[in-house]
Amino acid sequence: MINSMNQLYTQALNQVNNARPNNLVNSEESNPAAFTNLLKDSLMTLEGKQAESAQAVQSLIDGTADDLHTVMIKTTEAQLSLEIAVQMRNRTLEAYNEIKNMQF
Repeated sequence: MINSMNQLYTQALNQVNNARPNNLVNSEESNPAAFTNLLKDSLMTLEGKQAESAQAVQSLIDGTADDLHTVMIKTTEAQLSLEIAVQMRNRTLEAYNEIKNMQF
């Protein structure tokens, strides 16, 4: 169980690292469309993981699930994805509040 959790954590980190744009622009202006697309893709992935988890639990309840192991993996993936999204939101709000409270 711990090995599968470590693998999920590693996969989550790899997804975050792969989400970074490869061609960063050296100018002062950033591309807001790229950030918007990244955010949309991340939220769609989160929604997909939640849907897969709900479907796996429903199939377990119906008795159509092959094994409990797969259901637990999908549920854990969805839980970790949600925890990462919540932490990203919290850090974003903290950064926003720090910027808001700056005195110029």
